[in-house]
Amino acid sequence: MAIKQRSVFRSVLIEYINQPEVSFFVDGIEKLASTLLPSHSIRKTRRFYLPPGAIGNTGQLYINSTFTDIVDYKIESIPEETYKQNSIYHYYDIAFTGTVTLKLFLDEAEFNPNNGKVRTLTMSPRSSKTQDNRKVYFPALSYGYIPHIQQVIETTEDGQLISANPVALPPVYSKGLRTHSEFQVTYQGECNLEIFLDGTKIHEGFLPEQKIPQDGGYTTLKDYLPSGSEGHVLQWLQSDGDGDIALLETDMTMSDREQPNVSNPN
Repeated sequence: MAIKQRSVFRSVLIEYINQPEVSFFVDGIEKLASTLLPSHSIRKTRRFYLPPGAIGNTGQLYINSTFTDIVDYKIESIPEETYKQNSIYHYYDIAFTGTVTLKLFLDEAEFNPNNGKVRTLTMSPRSSKTQDNRKVYFPALSYGYIPHIQQVIETTEDGQLISANPVALPPVYSKGLRTHSEFQVTYQGECNLEIFLDGTKIHEGFLPEQKIPQDGGYTTLKDYLPSGSEGHVLQWLQSDGDGDIALLETDMTMSDREQPNVSNPN
């Protein structure tokens, strides 16, 4: 008989009406204590994220026995072997509706999202949007196996995470000891940019505000880094502002992306 593969249980997609009270167990061990979900006056589907460390063979959702309405649900998980390699994690790319309060983890250690001063981050869609996409950043040099983002379940917050995808730092930003002189950032809206080398902050400041057009256009700004900006691992994050930083490059990372012009000998 083959040994059953362990899973990382991430979330539960659940459809219900009214207000169930739920708990979640992995291999018989409680991972989510009895929790009231937001109330639905009509039958609706929502996703709620489990706490970190919900790893094992069998995940089970329990619903309070006094709740008599019909509930359909699907437990969402990822094979544990997906995370067999250490990585430097850069950010989560999230899609969400309404107001959400988030927590950020790596290998069950909790971090302050967006290099902030508190453990939680509350976000709402910008302008008149009903759904939005944002980045939630790990601190510099967040190195580990299993990233996790969790929405704090609040009965007063009707928002929810639609999707949450962790993004590791691309290898071009950690290719050995290099000296970076200039940077080029592509962004929209109001953004406070922080740049790090080997975990040390070398630049911080608000970018000139770029109005967010209806078509989602971005602009590019070039600027200089402090003299002697030398290190192995370059990272950036947006610590404040309602805009979005799409990409940051330096003279070194851009030169790495250029293809050499090598002629073929006859």
